[in-house]
Amino acid sequence: MMTKISLLKCKDYDNANITVKEAVNLLGGISSFVKPGEKILVKPNLLSPKTPDKAVTTHPEIVRAVIQLVKKAGAVPVVGDSPGGAAHTNIKELWDVTGMTQVCKEEGVEIVSFEAAGAKEIDINDVNVEKVLFSNIVLDCDGIINLPKLKTHSLMTFSSGIKNLYGCIPGLRKVEYHKLASKNEDFGHLLANIYLFLKNKIRFTLVDGILGMEGNGPSSGDIRKIEMIAASSDTMMLDAFLFDSLGGNIMKNHIFKKLNIFPDNLNRLSIIGKLPGDFDLSNFRFPHTIKLDLFPRSFIRILGKFLWVKTRVNLSKCGGCMFCVKSCPVHAIEIKEDIKRPFVIDKKCISCFCCHELCQFRAIDFKKSLLAKLFM
Repeated sequence: MMTKISLLKCKDYDNANITVKEAVNLLGGISSFVKPGEKILVKPNLLSPKTPDKAVTTHPEIVRAVIQLVKKAGAVPVVGDSPGGAAHTNIKELWDVTGMTQVCKEEGVEIVSFEAAGAKEIDINDVNVEKVLFSNIVLDCDGIINLPKLKTHSLMTFSSGIKNLYGCIPGLRKVEYHKLASKNEDFGHLLANIYLFLKNKIRFTLVDGILGMEGNGPSSGDIRKIEMIAASSDTMMLDAFLFDSLGGNIMKNHIFKKLNIFPDNLNRLSIIGKLPGDFDLSNFRFPHTIKLDLFPRSFIRILGKFLWVKTRVNLSKCGGCMFCVKSCPVHAIEIKEDIKRPFVIDKKCISCFCCHELCQFRAIDFKKSLLAKLFM
């Protein structure tokens, strides 16, 4: 059976409403996914309080279009996400800055706090995390419409539909799981297991790739104008298709390996609308850390202690907010009292890159071992 993916070009967010609705219509229309009376969670990526033009969070016009579709189907939409780590405790500020407060007010829908709604721990058969905490908002809704941003990710290489579901875990527990699943492979398996647990709730995933991010994402990379809207009822295959289209290697990605996705699976896709060749995807830059995935596991076992990438604080950029200190899962970042600025303790750092992901000042750089410098 062929998996449908709608792929459309959209030059700017002024045209996003029309394009989003066309993308959903190409998949069969909103009534194929949502029934009257259902409570549907519209879940954007709200990583941190960044304005929409920074390409860190899902644009509010994408959210608006989906809200209108859900209401047209006779269902009740609610909007929500949990931001990264401990960095952003003022949820109202997050909603205001990302444009969610305004769009939800204008559309007359509720925006919800995953943290305030309570949560429940569930065994999702992950090897490293015994039970995963999910917000009650996620567990109690009838369905989820997943609205990720198309970005790179310094730990997982790529961030789209599956990675966006990590925001279903409220508050600091997200940081704690980075400690329990500290290796790239382990964290990839955790993300895959979260997806498998939520899979039947996801009505469709629609990716905001009008403005994407390349380089060292998901918050400190470079904005890339991709002009793309992509949607599918199959989140896993949509992610694999996009990753491959950007030049990624599916065989080297731990999420896809866990989900048994191989290049041959892409032959069973039906692309409706545009084709990857209709977009300028040439020389798309993945994070520097992607090259670590190219080494054979036997090589890593032998030379692993000499081949590493850790983080360091760029004091010339640091704003002294200490979010990195609060968000480090292994307390590897401490405060230098003489200058009141944070610094990273190398021997404690597990290279999860949470500090890099959450720093609002882009003050976290990468520090490489001598061997890593030779290859990266």
